[in-house]
Amino acid sequence: MSTSRRTFLKNSALAIAATSVGPGRVFSSTAKKDIVGLQLYSVRDAMGKDPAGSLKKLAGMGYRYVEHANYIDGRFYRYAPRDFRTLLDGLGLRMISGHTAFKAEHWNAAKKDFTDSWKQTVADAAVLGQKYVISPWIDDSMRKTYDDVLHTTEIFNKNGELCKAHGMKFGYHNHWFEFNTVLNGQKLY
Repeated sequence: MSTSRRTFLKNSALAIAATSVGPGRVFSSTAKKDIVGLQLYSVRDAMGKDPAGSLKKLAGMGYRYVEHANYIDGRFYRYAPRDFRTLLDGLGLRMISGHTAFKAEHWNAAKKDFTDSWKQTVADAAVLGQKYVISPWIDDSMRKTYDDVLHTTEIFNKNGELCKAHGMKFGYHNHWFEFNTVLNGQKLY
């Protein structure tokens, strides 16, 4: 069968035009998800001054998902976990994940276990209904040598087990140093 160049171009143009007016799901491999979220670090100054008012404005803008970046002394933006959850629920917001730095002080090497404060951190994340506990940084002391990194990786895996026991997953938010730091002839990442 032979097709002229003119027929090929005409049919190709028609096919391209049809994809632009046809239903999106016909041509996509996954269904569209209506998840629009905001990491509260982006509005940290406003959250520091007026958490409830800031969240109300975000909900009014159409946000339904937020990620915290402020957990200090067992509180989220100065609210006890249950109170913060009540605030979020009242505004129709969900907190799927949160950034809480896992530090060297959260691991008790003598007991080979997490400190009570870190266990409470994870439990408080569960109160908020989080699916993910994200550590946004690795202390310098936890990544000075290749063996430090291996040990930190082991602890992060244990964090995964701890989070799983609460119905969540543990994750890590990387930065630049994982890609440009070389230890034992290997990049950290």
